[in-house]
Amino acid sequence: MNPIRSLLVAAGSFLLGHAATAQRATLSPELRAFSEQRIKHQKTLGLALGSFALANIAVGAVAAGQTAGETQQFHKMNVYWNLFNLGIAGAGLLGSRRRSADTETLADAVRQHENMKQILLINAGLDVAYVVGGGYLRERSNSHPDKADQLRGYGKSIMFQGGFLLAFDLVNYFIFRNRGDKQERFLLSATPNGLGVVLPIR
Repeated sequence: MNPIRSLLVAAGSFLLGHAATAQRATLSPELRAFSEQRIKHQKTLGLALGSFALANIAVGAVAAGQTAGETQQFHKMNVYWNLFNLGIAGAGLLGSRRRSADTETLADAVRQHENMKQILLINAGLDVAYVVGGGYLRERSNSHPDKADQLRGYGKSIMFQGGFLLAFDLVNYFIFRNRGDKQERFLLSATPNGLGVVLPIR
C-alpha cells in the first residue's frame, strides 16, 4: 500500500472511532463476516504452513539418513528450514486463536486486514531473496570444491523452500485482496450514524 492509501486508511479508522465503539455493543452481520473470514483464513494459513513443515521435516529426517553427498545436504537443510517454518506457523495459529470477531471494531478489522496484506507482500519480497541466496550458494560451490556438496545441497533446498513460500504468500495475498477488499470497501462506505468513507483500495 502506498503512503497516500495508508494515510486514507488511517484517516478512515480515526473518523470511524465513534461508530466503531458503538459496534462493540451491536456488531453488524457484515462486520462479523469480514472479521470471521480473515481469522479463518489466518488459521488456514497456519495449518497449511505447519502441515508443509511437518511433512518436510519427516521426509527430510528419513531421507538424510539414507542418502549421501549433495542429496543428503538438501534434505538436512529442508529439516532445518522447516523447523523455523513450524515455529512461524505455531505462532500464527496462536495469534489467530486469541482473536475474536465479537470484539473487533470496524477500525480493528480494517487495520488487521491491511496488515495481513502488507505482511504477505513483505514475506514475498523475502522469499525472492531466499531464492537468490540459494542460487548464490550453488554458485559458490564451484569455487569451494571441499564444500561443494553442502553448498549445492543447501542452495537447492533454499531455492525450493523459497519458491514454495513465494507462491504461498502471493496466492494468499491475492485471496485477501480480491475477497476482503470488496467487503472492506462496503463497510467503509456504509457505516452507522450516516458516516461514510470510501477508499480506492486495489
